[in-house]
Amino acid sequence: MSSIAHLFESGEQSRQKGHFLNLVMLARVDGIISYQENQLLKRVAQRLSLTEEQVQEIIDNPQDYPMIPPATREERYERFIQLIQVLVADGVSDLKEEQMVKRLGVELGFTPKRIDEKFPIIIEHLRKGMTRESVLEAVI
Repeated sequence: MSSIAHLFESGEQSRQKGHFLNLVMLARVDGIISYQENQLLKRVAQRLSLTEEQVQEIIDNPQDYPMIPPATREERYERFIQLIQVLVADGVSDLKEEQMVKRLGVELGFTPKRIDEKFPIIIEHLRKGMTRESVLEAVI
């Protein structure tokens, strides 16, 4: 994206792109993006109204998309839940991925204590097949 286009991008668009970048980075942390992770990323991109071109731009130029924390508590939890969805999407999570989710949780504005409290609850609910909305209701 040209620097001129960046000037006219809304704060919400920038937040969404920054969040999507975090999801991509998390999916890549183990070296590959699994089929399940890729499918989840596609769904999230659609939910965030990102075009295929925007998705490719984010992947190709990650330095242009900083993490901008959401303004509301609910949005922060939604983003944290989405990060954990990517973590568990392929059925395998490793320490490196968990550490990245926790670091991104701090960037979202959560304290390490709050992350340690909510992280296992969210994983448990997602592994039970609960929807993101149900998980959100359970942790807020």
